[in-house]
Amino acid sequence: MQNAAMSVYAERSARPASTSPSLLPVPANGAFVTLGAVGLEWLGAGQVEPRDASDCQFLFQVTRSALGTVRGKAFRLDAGAWIVVPAGSARIEPMPGSATLSLRFPLDLLSRHLASQIQSRAPIPLPIRSAAKMCLELARSALEQQVEPMNASVADAVGESLVELAKLAIIEQLCERRVESVRETVRARIQAFIQRNLVDPDLTIERIAERMQCTKRYLHKVFSDEGQTLNQYIWAQRLERCRTELGRAELAGKSITEIAFSCGFSNAAHFSRSFRARFGQPPRAYRRAMQGG
Repeated sequence: MQNAAMSVYAERSARPASTSPSLLPVPANGAFVTLGAVGLEWLGAGQVEPRDASDCQFLFQVTRSALGTVRGKAFRLDAGAWIVVPAGSARIEPMPGSATLSLRFPLDLLSRHLASQIQSRAPIPLPIRSAAKMCLELARSALEQQVEPMNASVADAVGESLVELAKLAIIEQLCERRVESVRETVRARIQAFIQRNLVDPDLTIERIAERMQCTKRYLHKVFSDEGQTLNQYIWAQRLERCRTELGRAELAGKSITEIAFSCGFSNAAHFSRSFRARFGQPPRAYRRAMQGG
């Protein structure tokens, strides 16, 4: 998926989004699906409140138009366009007969630079093309699969691919300077590799450098403006994966230690301390609250 995404990124197709087969009419039927940290939903007519103010929200307009506001600034989203906004600041009202696909995930899955691009800019509708087009097509396919739900590992993998494509779409159309775009692209590749290998307790900076064919010094440079080291990022993502799995009803029979170890931890006490420090409560209490027991 990553190679395909990078290929499309390099391609920079100039075809108008409105002629794409991916934009054939789809009814906005209220379907919703969760894929790891990613939430997908068809938005129907009527004003929609975002679910989580800490999310970023991608809105893909598939048919007709939608109106919205971000921090009091109005925007219009026509068919064949997309926009990304901080979810807590956005309100969207699709017009009757229109179809708007919403993709959301936590802002902290983005780099600080990409998050600031979203938070500081006025809403800018952009054409659905290249990485954004691939992201939309994968999201639509995932929503269509809700009749036969994916297993947890497949759902996680699809969610991670959607996040990677969403990052590339931002880089491609919002990052203005080439140096920024190159760094963001490399960072997105590193983050995608980490997500795919979180289960490996031996995931190290040395291994990442070998896979990316670069030096450890370059890896640290790429992450130098993130406010956390690369090693801190790895552990933070492991904790996020654990939090997601602890909230899943279908994993209620799996012990907390099993979940921790399946996300790359090798010491139960270290996991419990780290989880409490990050989320303010021990993993058992979090699981009980999320699963209503």
